[in-house]
Amino acid sequence: MVGVLLALGCDTPSTAPPPGPEPPGPAPPRVEAVHPPTRSTGVIYDTDVWVRFTIALDTTTVDARHVALMADTRRLPITLVWDASTKTLRIVPLERLELRHTYTIELTPALRFADGLTLGQTFTSQFTTNSLRKLESPLPMNGQGSQSPFVALRWGGLTEGALGQVHYEIHVAPDSAGAADPGRPALATVLDALYVPRSRWRQDGPNYWAIHAVHTVTGERMVSPVWRFDTFPADAPYDSVLAPFSDFTWVQRTTPNRCTGSILEIGPDVVCCLRWRLGPPDTTVRLAGAAIEMTAGVGTPAPAADGPSVWFTTSSWTPCDAAYPGPPFTDEASGRLADAFTRSSNVIRYSSDALAAHVEATRRFGGFYGYLFRSDVTRRYAAPFSAAGDPVLWLYYYR
Repeated sequence: MVGVLLALGCDTPSTAPPPGPEPPGPAPPRVEAVHPPTRSTGVIYDTDVWVRFTIALDTTTVDARHVALMADTRRLPITLVWDASTKTLRIVPLERLELRHTYTIELTPALRFADGLTLGQTFTSQFTTNSLRKLESPLPMNGQGSQSPFVALRWGGLTEGALGQVHYEIHVAPDSAGAADPGRPALATVLDALYVPRSRWRQDGPNYWAIHAVHTVTGERMVSPVWRFDTFPADAPYDSVLAPFSDFTWVQRTTPNRCTGSILEIGPDVVCCLRWRLGPPDTTVRLAGAAIEMTAGVGTPAPAADGPSVWFTTSSWTPCDAAYPGPPFTDEASGRLADAFTRSSNVIRYSSDALAAHVEATRRFGGFYGYLFRSDVTRRYAAPFSAAGDPVLWLYYYR
């Protein structure tokens, strides 16, 4: 292909009013086709933009004085590429087009052809972009193996729009066709580009996943490529380590905040939070599980399995500034991670897929804020750094 490549900067913005809603007149006879087609809507924002002619252009007029791509009255910076073999002028914007926006291709009457004649009239063609960005940059990366069965899913390509106008459906299946099929029910729906699973991924075969972005106003649905990851098998060996403790707080409805001392209290009128030091984010983490253990305080029998529960907190908190009923707070719909069960005569343990997945996401990405503990009846446990035994967070890592 013989080509001429010209990089063009922004000209001085036009002061003319934006084009009116009237459809354009007939194209000059030397314009054979335009893309996107005139008055087309829902055009993907990164689509090719070009004009094809019936006769070759005089390339001395292929410049920003004779060719423009405009957003309202603003002339966009563009690169022009003339393909002599197809008589096609490609218009490449140097900035990403906005969503749900109308753009105008404009050719001036002075655009000249190889035979010396000019276009003779202004040619304009408008198109409107779609409402969603393409989904890309998956984590785990496509094709990666030896992943944690609790690995969180992340992706790029976030789209503009008012809060709630766009949501992301998580589709996971044992085959690629199932993950791409919008007719199958979604595993979950989220508003942000992160999904922390509530149960472990399959460990006896590949996990295929795709994100289906849905614009609730326009009805547009965009499906990502289908990506794949494989987890460690269920019988893979792992080791255990204790996470260093960071800080705690508990405060009753009617009493001051307590962020020191030898006792933790959990109850229906108590906000109790604990936090461990999990280190800087590390996307190479491969967590096999997690568990929290607490030792009952003096005079408190080990509670039954339907006793306390652990929840994630939804905002940052400072130990001695906690208050009842918050901060910190939790997500009342989805914040519950695990219920305690009796480990021994005086020790309770919290362990679940949801808790392991939350810890895995914290280790990988950061941005999480620790844990809140609740109970229907008031119970007391040994506080961190007390002689009775610290509350501990066990981390299980694949070797």
